[in-house]
Amino acid sequence: PLRRRAALGAAESPTNQRSPHPSPGPPRPQPSLRLEPDFPDGGEPSAERLRRQRVCLERLGRPALLSDVRGTVRALSGSGPGEVTVRYTFNEWLSFMDVPASPLPPAPADGSEPPAERFSFALCVPPSLREGSALHFAIRYRGAQGEHWDNNDGRNYTLRCLRDPEGCPEAAAAPRD
Repeated sequence: PLRRRAALGAAESPTNQRSPHPSPGPPRPQPSLRLEPDFPDGGEPSAERLRRQRVCLERLGRPALLSDVRGTVRALSGSGPGEVTVRYTFNEWLSFMDVPASPLPPAPADGSEPPAERFSFALCVPPSLREGSALHFAIRYRGAQGEHWDNNDGRNYTLRCLRDPEGCPEAAAAPRD
């Protein structure tokens, strides 16, 4: 025989029963995070540094979003084409990724700097990056004259994941200069 379930009255309905564990309420917005360079000059290359290393970080864009890290690289022009890759990690080099950089048109020559190729790169940042963690990277150039690195004089380039001082997600998405 089939049994009928008794209908629950309003006082007994599951939605009206008190839970032994109070609800945390509406979800709290996640703190707004940003990546802040942890190197003093932003990697600005000098002609002397470019001659010595053969490859230099030219510029690191201030990421408007945590997931958006972009930059440009200069490499001394050699005989034949060269390639640039950016090696980066989120776990203190337990593992790493190599991302190829794309060639850019040459910058206007001003006479004081050696002729150089320019490249752009973009790094994918995982959404799991948390406050206090770091992204480390170094730049490799391979050309006819061998392999050359720019690793910020052995310290690597480091971006620290910090709480945005404005503290709201809208502020984190706003472009920065």
